[in-house]
Amino acid sequence: MELASIIQIWLAALFTIWIYTIAFRDDAFFKFAEHTFVGAAAGHSIVYGVDNIIRYGWAPMTAGNMMYAVVFILGILLYTRFHQTYFWVSRVPLSVVVGIGIGLSMRTTVTSEFIAQIISTAQMKVLGLDAWTGFSNLLFIIIVLATVYFFIFTFPKAHGGSLGIISKVARYGMMAAFGYSFANTVLSRFNMIFGRIDYVMNTWLVLPYAMLALPVILLLAIYAMIPAERRPWPKKS
Repeated sequence: MELASIIQIWLAALFTIWIYTIAFRDDAFFKFAEHTFVGAAAGHSIVYGVDNIIRYGWAPMTAGNMMYAVVFILGILLYTRFHQTYFWVSRVPLSVVVGIGIGLSMRTTVTSEFIAQIISTAQMKVLGLDAWTGFSNLLFIIIVLATVYFFIFTFPKAHGGSLGIISKVARYGMMAAFGYSFANTVLSRFNMIFGRIDYVMNTWLVLPYAMLALPVILLLAIYAMIPAERRPWPKKS
């Protein structure tokens, strides 16, 4: 294995251990890993942004497409936000960016989460399928319609009396959906943790001297988590 790969594995394993020390207590190793990660991410974002400006903005403009000059002017005007007198000029490019972003997101949101939901729900079959699939589709249709009813008809009479059953079905369906989403999120986080543990055990610990270094690293991490006034060493004079 090349030396660069070995160094990369060591750094990845060390930062993994240091980051997870926050689960017990805030310490210097976690702060070092956190600040290093934030600094590296910020540096990478700056380099990536400058590269995008040169590749997708400056290069086409110098090639003769002067429409990109408008984009450059709007981008420069954003920095007037730091001027005490002309800070209001930054609202012009910001409004353009926000308007375009909202327009694009609304189009995709309406298409994917509204129209596509209606089409997929209307195309569901209940008859001519096996019992479990038919029941699942029927339950899905009922919960969708009940949830739509719950949010559209918000006046009190629409949720009382015999119509209150629809609201209860909608609430139970939403609670089940939220619970599933939360469980899925927690499971994905555990998968990340297990992935890092697998990396440390099967990629790092198999390297020479890694098994010997692990107790030392853990002891240093435990020592760093001890409050300064309770540390047995060094003694304050």
